[in-house]
Amino acid sequence: MRAQETKSPRRVLLVADDRRFRALASTLLSRRGYSVAVCARGADIVKVASSEAVDVVVIDASASLTTAARDAARLGSLRPPVGIVAVSADSHSGLAALPVVPKWSPCEALFNAIERAGAEASRDEVTSVAS
Repeated sequence: MRAQETKSPRRVLLVADDRRFRALASTLLSRRGYSVAVCARGADIVKVASSEAVDVVVIDASASLTTAARDAARLGSLRPPVGIVAVSADSHSGLAALPVVPKWSPCEALFNAIERAGAEASRDEVTSVAS
């Protein structure tokens, strides 16, 4: 088996104040094989993401899509790049640069969003190294 084919589980940082969502999402993600770190809004997300060496950050944008977008922009400075997934209980579609997954959608939607975000971040890393 080639090194590319052995895929280690994604490391995910779940950022949310909603304890019920944090508990449910972290349990489902762990059962799916993800390594999960959790922090509440207000923590230094960039510092936590960096220290935990995460691949993807899931941000609960229910309280403020603008704040989530600001956090996403700050996370954009990390190297290697991290993927970002925003979730929200509200039914807004998000911003062009920050699409939003419905918070209480079937768990497959969250898993798929995490995989897409992780793959995009990996491509960004290859592109930035190659440039």
